[in-house]
Amino acid sequence: MPRRVIVLLLSFAAVTAAHAQGVRVKLTAWPAPVLLDTLRQDHSVAADPQAVYAAVQKAFAELELPVGNTDSKAGIIGTDLFERRGRLAGAAMARSFNCGDSPMGAPNADTFRLSIAVAAWVKPDGKGSTILGLAAAADGLDASGARRGAHECTSTGELEGKIVAAVTRIAR
Repeated sequence: MPRRVIVLLLSFAAVTAAHAQGVRVKLTAWPAPVLLDTLRQDHSVAADPQAVYAAVQKAFAELELPVGNTDSKAGIIGTDLFERRGRLAGAAMARSFNCGDSPMGAPNADTFRLSIAVAAWVKPDGKGSTILGLAAAADGLDASGARRGAHECTSTGELEGKIVAAVTRIAR
């Protein structure tokens, strides 16, 4: 099977108060590039933005998420598109992503090879704390080769929760 080539596009355009950053990722299974901003969930972290930004990078390393794209001025940290199979951040893949179920009812995420993108946005909340936005998206291929074509995978929120917990711990 030829190796898939997938391009992660991060666009760090100038930001105004009315416009968010456009962080896009091209995943084979999705019909168009995924705008991670639309999947973003915001969390409050009781620390200054610089400490949170540094803590996000350390949290990504702890969770074995490869940091590939950063923009400290815009407060964005993103992974390069990376592949994993079986486990992510110390747990079964299905804890982090839903790729549907096999005909036997088992979660596909646990047996598929997933291509994953994660992005974090760090910005002050104006009250002395920081807003940490997180989003993750993936697609998966049946590693056994039994089924053709990639499947869309959606985040369960588990990975983002682990990132928030690690950032909160590290930023103290």
